[in-house]
Amino acid sequence: MQNTIFKGIVAKGLGQGIFFMSMPHYKKEIKKKLGFDAYPGTLNLKTNKSAIGLINSLLPIKIKGFKSSGKIYGAAKCYRAKINDVNGAIIIPDLTKHKNVIEFIAPIHLKSKLKIKEGDKVNIKLLEWQK
Repeated sequence: MQNTIFKGIVAKGLGQGIFFMSMPHYKKEIKKKLGFDAYPGTLNLKTNKSAIGLINSLLPIKIKGFKSSGKIYGAAKCYRAKINDVNGAIIIPDLTKHKNVIEFIAPIHLKSKLKIKEGDKVNIKLLEWQK
């Protein structure tokens, strides 16, 4: 897996990342398991089926789901990754409406830091996870 890089195109999201990434349970799980406080939102990246297959073949870092006020919030799988010089993670919720789109989380607002916008291409580098 060393130096595994694939391309993504910055895409418009569903507007739900900020809600989920602001939830205390997910914030705590991400901090504990990935080691950073995630910016409240995700960067959506269109990619292809082979990249999705590659990601799904890796051992994930699991973020637990939970139940609150009778509603179930699903779990997610994370994979350490990097865009340019920014370390973060690909996060794939167990319950998602995305097709050939991955979500990327990081401790900063990626569009501002990387000066990217919808339609821009980025390279995503998968990183090995060591606990």
